[in-house]
Amino acid sequence: MQRYLSKVILAGVTSFILLSGCSKQGQHEVDLKESIDLSDFQETADSAKRSIYYTMSLPVEMARLFDRVGANFYPDFLNPPDQFGKYTSPVKIALNLGIFGVDLSYVKMFNQHQRSVAYLNAINRLATELGIPKEIYGDVMDNLDLIIGNPDSLSRIATRLYFATDDYLKKNQQEGAASLVAMGGWIESMYIATRIYNNDPENIALQDKIAEQKYSLNSLIALMNNYHSDLDLAEYLLMLKNLRRTYDQFQLYYKVGDVMVDTFNKTILAEGYYVNVTPLQMQEISSKIENLRTLIIH
Repeated sequence: MQRYLSKVILAGVTSFILLSGCSKQGQHEVDLKESIDLSDFQETADSAKRSIYYTMSLPVEMARLFDRVGANFYPDFLNPPDQFGKYTSPVKIALNLGIFGVDLSYVKMFNQHQRSVAYLNAINRLATELGIPKEIYGDVMDNLDLIIGNPDSLSRIATRLYFATDDYLKKNQQEGAASLVAMGGWIESMYIATRIYNNDPENIALQDKIAEQKYSLNSLIALMNNYHSDLDLAEYLLMLKNLRRTYDQFQLYYKVGDVMVDTFNKTILAEGYYVNVTPLQMQEISSKIENLRTLIIH
């Protein structure tokens, strides 16, 4: 549990690790429908062997997806970093720490150096408010210009920060805050993805990635159910469950004999699948994600 949660909290601080698995308390087995023969169906997108994560995608993986599908840079989709000052409650701070972590990954993908600096500063401020000691990342903030311009250096620093943060969190149990960072980051990744899809509804690869998140959503709800009695989180949990109702309206079907669930790495391995999602369902997903995200950032 603690190892997973420490990885989650680091995502907000470094933007590299958002969600890498499900907690033991919140672990939720993937629900696969019976495989069917896809010979009569046209696959949603051409691909080699697929690895579908049924936890939640890393921000860096989402960034790679945007790169693969040829997404353009849309700064208006992001939560401006200068908004950090209006988040004063612990819940809002943790949620937006996750959001800013994903936004940093997105702007970094497009080599937006000044924006990267702004998001790192915002993350620094929110992390401080959350109680993460300054000594964990202080030298990072003192050398932003060198770090931002060197992706390899940033990756090494992210690894070092992970171990330092992991040690800190083991001594200062912050399970609730870590879960909120997880939720904020997942919502922001989905928000960016659905907004890009709305601009390009013929982008089948992106449609597939959004549809695959039905498994991730189950994991997130299972995680957040650990805090169902917290009134500050009740509205978010209800909205996540409402989003799941839309996801439950469609299925991902796999070829007979060609699907394997790797429970250790929490991935589904398959050559391809058919998803019977409709344009209306995609619109519902987009709308519900936008409502959730609006509640978080305002």
